[in-house]
Order: sequence, then C-alpha cells, then structure tokens
Amino acid sequence: GGIKKKKSRSLATRVLGHPNIAVEWNVTVDRFEGNTDGLRRAICRRATKDGGSGQGAAADAELTVRASAAFVSIGHEPNTGLFRGQLALAAGGYLDMSEAGRSTRTSVAGVFAAGDLADHQYRQAITSAGSGAQAALDAERYLSDQGWTD
Repeated sequence: GGIKKKKSRSLATRVLGHPNIAVEWNVTVDRFEGNTDGLRRAICRRATKDGGSGQGAAADAELTVRASAAFVSIGHEPNTGLFRGQLALAAGGYLDMSEAGRSTRTSVAGVFAAGDLADHQYRQAITSAGSGAQAALDAERYLSDQGWTD
C-alpha cells in the first residue's frame, strides 16, 4: 500500500515538473489535429464560470494545446462513445481487449489502445502513461510489419 502510493506520488511529481510536459486539468478534448507526420495540437474545451464567483452559468472556453503526444485520462467512466460502431466494446463500456492477450491491439488492425479506455482494473493516470508506451511500441511494430520505415 504505502510503497505503491509513494511511487505514484513520485512519478506524478516528476511528470508535473518536467519541462516538456504540460498538464491540462478539467478539459474535454474535442479533437486531435495532425497529419501523417504526427500530432500537432489538441482542440479542447475548459468549463468556466461567469463572473469569477463560481455562481454564474457555466460556459465552455476553447483551448488549443500544441502537442506532439497526448495522454488523456477519462476518469472513472470510460469515455468510449466516440468509438461505438467502430471498435468492439466490452461490458462496462471499455474497449474489448479480450483477443489482444498482452498486446494493446483492438478489434481493428492498426488501432491500439492504452490506459483508461482499455483497462477496467487499474485505470490510474500513471498506469495509462506506462500502457501508452506499450501501445506506442505495438504501433511501431505494426507499422514495421506493414512495410513502413523511418
């Protein structure tokens, strides 16, 4: 219990203090933009309150975040609705990873999942970062098998 909690806190401190990582709290990602060279930016919404007192009506402020990579924590309810009809979903709304074994592949060739969307057991942000690296390696291997090179 205590050692695991200390490790998580230590990793979170390192992420928050890293000069190349920006953490955006309380935002909803509307879309990612990029091209075949990679991710360029995330278009997000941040809920705001009118008047600064916290009593006003909520309004959404658009936020553009320049990024070459992204990890999105979706909280306790898997936000997989945008994948409905495109990727197989399991009970509880998580992506169905039952055929993947220890891989991060989904029901569609070339699509890999990590963290909160795919893991109903652990769901923590730090776990998502580790499984994100795993998904990146699976994607790299897949692209290599398809004949893509640097």
